Amino acid sequence: MASYKTLSAALNWPTGLPASGSTALIAGGLEAEGSVLIPHFISSTLDSQHPVILVSFRQTFNHYMHIMRKMGVNLTRHKFQFVNALLQADFSELPQPTRPHYTLAKWPAFFEWLNEQPPSMVIVDGLCALLDQGHTVNQVLQFMLSCQRIVETKAESSFAALAINVFLDEFSEVLVRSMIRRAHFMFNFTGLSSGASSDVAGQLTVVPGHLHFRIQDKLQEFKPSALHYRVSDATVQFFSPGQSSVVL
Repeated sequence: MASYKTLSAALNWPTGLPASGSTALIAGGLEAEGSVLIPHFISSTLDSQHPVILVSFRQTFNHYMHIMRKMGVNLTRHKFQFVNALLQADFSELPQPTRPHYTLAKWPAFFEWLNEQPPSMVIVDGLCALLDQGHTVNQVLQFMLSCQRIVETKAESSFAALAINVFLDEFSEVLVRSMIRRAHFMFNFTGLSSGASSDVAGQLTVVPGHLHFRIQDKLQEFKPSALHYRVSDATVQFFSPGQSSVVL
């Protein structure tokens, strides 16, 4: 199964996963999308035999299945559940393996469903889309905090964590700043001042979030990192600035 070993080693995460009960915030923009990190959390969690729940406000189930299949991961053979938060449609005509496991319509019903699931890595992709739907910053933040409370409770019995991917621009900046204050780790994807090339797509900076102090005693020493990366058809390569990339 694919894993981002260079990134995991740089962060001093032997399994590629953060501490149980923690929240990782992933931010990117037009020049460098944070979504390239989602396969890392999926594959690392499945490698460790833990369930994954992916809540997407951006893409359909087929999109993620296609990406993971390129990386050698068949999501239908693992403890993986997909929550459709993008479309309100009838999926009954789709083949069973490609249907969402849950469609997010009413928030209270979704949180009740999430609370009934086993401890899992919960990944939320495209949370900022709620702003485009007319929700306020405080409402979107409450969605995050509700997910966070459920994950932290689940982490008391087994591994559970939360990773949220957001699009950072002038419209979401206030929301992202508020989310950083409630996260344990911050992954920030940015473009290079010299522009992207075939060798380097952008830079990833990983720093502790405001809540990191709550878990630092449970971890081996966390190492803030700045890495360059390159995206190819089936892999993402991370490497130190100025060094040649190593295929993961």
